[in-house]
Amino acid sequence: MKAIQNWFCTPLGCSLVEAECRLLSQRMACLYARHVLQVGAFARGQRPALFRGARQWVLDDWPEAPVDVAASPVELPLHNETMDIVILIHQLEFSDYPHQILREAERVLSPEGHMLVLGFNPVSVWGLRYLFASRRRGGPPSNGRYRSQARIEDWMRLLGLEIERKDRLHFSPPLNNRGLFGRLRRREEVAPSFLRWVGGVHLTIGQKRVGGRIPAQPVRRPRLAVIPGALGQPSSRSRVNGTC
Repeated sequence: MKAIQNWFCTPLGCSLVEAECRLLSQRMACLYARHVLQVGAFARGQRPALFRGARQWVLDDWPEAPVDVAASPVELPLHNETMDIVILIHQLEFSDYPHQILREAERVLSPEGHMLVLGFNPVSVWGLRYLFASRRRGGPPSNGRYRSQARIEDWMRLLGLEIERKDRLHFSPPLNNRGLFGRLRRREEVAPSFLRWVGGVHLTIGQKRVGGRIPAQPVRRPRLAVIPGALGQPSSRSRVNGTC
């Protein structure tokens, strides 16, 4: 992933990172999460905003990247069902083992947890650039293997995930001219909604449904009252109706 990391530092790459972090922050604000795993780092250490005291780890197989864990996404060094949210940052386009990456992400995802998958959209202006650039062996991000959002949805459903939401962003042409690209980006806010489907990037959100399970809720421990000559006991205020 080192090549795509370098591309994230270009004007076009920086603009995309900002848009992706903004969208991820908006979507995660509505989700329950205490532990968040981001698979794939942005070159300058950008991360989506977290809420309600959630803890986030960034994992990438490039040790020089701004990461918390240097490891391969095809073999995550984590226990089963330990993450409430798993975010895949353009992992499926640039790996020879996309199915294994998805399986590992699903393995560490807790019951009722959410998986967020970012990918480049082949049905877009960015996709056209990808088609032409691949013929002349272009560099990132055109040297990846773009997959449609429908394909990503199918793969997630096969793992038992229920698709909850789909988004598109960045339907402006992929230009590295900062001034021109900035003007086009501002027009996206007033563009007709039917143009959104040609966005250069898609975000797919799925939830891990487990029959008979109740979604996890924050656990509050009862406060202890110190009793002379005895062990600490839950205070009377804590025992009323079983609340803290």
